[in-house]
Amino acid sequence: MKKYCIAIIVMMLISMISEASNEAYEKAMHKELQQMKAAKSPEELQKVANGFARISEMMPEEWLPDYYAALALANAGFRIQEDKKEKDRYFHAAKQHAEKAAAISGNNSEIEALKGYIVMGELSVDPNSRGQSLSPLALQTFGKAIELNRQNPRAIILMAQMELGMAQFFGQGPEKACGLVGSSLELFKKEEAGQAENTLLPTWGKDIALKMKENCQL
Repeated sequence: MKKYCIAIIVMMLISMISEASNEAYEKAMHKELQQMKAAKSPEELQKVANGFARISEMMPEEWLPDYYAALALANAGFRIQEDKKEKDRYFHAAKQHAEKAAAISGNNSEIEALKGYIVMGELSVDPNSRGQSLSPLALQTFGKAIELNRQNPRAIILMAQMELGMAQFFGQGPEKACGLVGSSLELFKKEEAGQAENTLLPTWGKDIALKMKENCQL
């Protein structure tokens, strides 16, 4: 009986410690997410990425900290205008965090979409020399993200961006890309309706869809 009581106490202590750890994790994640929304410069985004990296070290079983570190670094790379070497540095760091997230959570549509987003960033550094190799890779990666989850609006709007860029390059119409924009907006609407109030899961990308919608006149 005594051993049974001790076992119950130990289990209760473990449960309490685990709950406290989860609360600290969620609090830290929400803090960094808010800072990422407010970040305006590559330097501020780098700081946010560092924060997510620290959370990743504390919670190595969670894929979201590395996912968001990769997203922050990718966004930093896109915000740099002229320095190609610096852009590449950010995209390379973003890729490393995305691979870490993928190692934790395989066949994850959100991570695949992010990996494609990073490839788009690498492509944007030098489209003339990288287009032939990286454009198919980006399309393939977004295709995989959509295959894994056809309800993922980020995968679809990023595919729309690639399709629009390809259509402009080859002098074709935007119909296919604009159709994807419309589909993504419906999915963003559906996602918002079903979201938990304090979800840590990715919700970004609607601003991209709304901006593309203006060009498509949907």
